[in-house]
Amino acid sequence: MKEETRPTRGGIPRGLGRDGAILLSYGFRPFYLGASLWAIATIAIWICTNSGWLQTAETYGQSAWHAHELLFGFMPAVLVGYLMTTVPNWTGRFPLSGKPLGRLFIIWVAGRLSMLMVGETTAVIALLIDWIFLPLFAYFCLREVWVARRIADVKPILCVSSLALINGGFHIAAMHGGDVGAWARAALSVYVLLITATSDKLIPSFTNSWLAQSGRPRLATGNRIVDSFVLTATLLTATMWTYEPSSLLTATLAAVAAGAHLVRAARWFRPMILRSPLISGMHFSYGFIPLGLLGMGATALDLLGPLTAMHLLAIGSVTGMMLAVMNRSIRLHTGRNEKISWVQRLSVPCVLFAAGVRIAADLIPEYYGPVIATSGLFWISAFVLFLRDNAGLLCHVQRQPGRQPSPPTRINMR
Repeated sequence: MKEETRPTRGGIPRGLGRDGAILLSYGFRPFYLGASLWAIATIAIWICTNSGWLQTAETYGQSAWHAHELLFGFMPAVLVGYLMTTVPNWTGRFPLSGKPLGRLFIIWVAGRLSMLMVGETTAVIALLIDWIFLPLFAYFCLREVWVARRIADVKPILCVSSLALINGGFHIAAMHGGDVGAWARAALSVYVLLITATSDKLIPSFTNSWLAQSGRPRLATGNRIVDSFVLTATLLTATMWTYEPSSLLTATLAAVAAGAHLVRAARWFRPMILRSPLISGMHFSYGFIPLGLLGMGATALDLLGPLTAMHLLAIGSVTGMMLAVMNRSIRLHTGRNEKISWVQRLSVPCVLFAAGVRIAADLIPEYYGPVIATSGLFWISAFVLFLRDNAGLLCHVQRQPGRQPSPPTRINMR
């Protein structure tokens, strides 16, 4: 039986067919599930590799493989899952589902397998299989936006296209024995800029929704001047960090950008949000952006190692925010309320602990191996806890029209 509801302008069409696999009924379902499983697998592989128990992608470089699979394997899957849910919000067109969605997901899975098996003779084919995923998704988004005449919504598409180009540069550098550090910093900068650009709507929107349900006053209206300054300062800092991570100018810009983010975060924070794990998780994850920026400055002044800022941002900010948003998004689109189990409450804190422990590895190098393993175990625990409740929702639970609350008409990510 299929529902036949005409799409409405400005919101996600609600007339989706319900006779296929629930896992392929919406883009966030397979990609959130796949990203979480790969997050567990890739760190487990890295712990084994770092301990000398396993050899992985020796042709590509084991450290390069580890960075690549987080920046271009796990993170894009979460980003794609979220955008496949929000793009229909902007365009008013039906979301991609069913077999087309399944094919796109298979391409992502093939990329992960190809990166595990990359070798001298198969390198070009393996890397092309991995690389093609992001350009295909960028084309899908551009087609939807173009047909709907929503040209103002191309910003996330530019981010996906930038990641595709950076991924190609990362592959070339890795296969020729070059330094992939600049490419890794560039990719991480894209994610941080995307969070910076969207958090001015995303975090206040979700926070105000929870405050309204609790009978509390809403947050003050955002200040466009502050938001523009924060984004500009972060863009300049990220650009300098990518090309000149040891520059005094980088340290100066990082300090200014960190201060701007702290001012912005303070305007959003209310003590009562600590009662909501979903909302407080977003706030604390966002707080790792100024920490990461301060880490950039400390690295530029030779006070900390070169990987400190990267792990503060990649684990604490980007991954923490992704977990918090996935938790919230899954509940919105499966008709579940914000009340979550104690298990779910621990998922974001675990990944934030993983970030803190990972930084300790750079500060106490004599215990590098055990500390790295401990950080990895916190990371794995975060996603195991996330999947304990959410895997069933992603695979089996469909929102029931008329009996469960609909998601908000628009969750603006621009």
